[in-house]
Amino acid sequence: MNFKVGIGIIIAVIIGALLLSGLLGKLIGLAISLAIWGFVGYLAGNLVRGEGYGLLGNIALGILGGFVGSLLVTLMGFAGLVKVPFVGGILVGVLGAVVVVLVSKFFAKEAGAE
Repeated sequence: MNFKVGIGIIIAVIIGALLLSGLLGKLIGLAISLAIWGFVGYLAGNLVRGEGYGLLGNIALGILGGFVGSLLVTLMGFAGLVKVPFVGGILVGVLGAVVVVLVSKFFAKEAGAE
């Protein structure tokens, strides 16, 4: 048996097992979520400081921004924006992430750090 064929069979068996368990769909969903959160953090960083915060920083900012943005739009009475597929989530996340960055910049100035 050719080595490449053997590796191909092993990969096919692993993918098949993941498909059967439903784990592959969950992993793909997680990868898509991480990409969206990273994009949200990147957009917020570019809007406020002109550059992103790096991959992990953008993802963390996107997660926190999504939470803060959801809270803000719910408190302002625009909870329907959260339910708009994809675009609504990005808008809410960017809004929340921008607020997080601005608030952190405000407290950094107050503490004397720049």
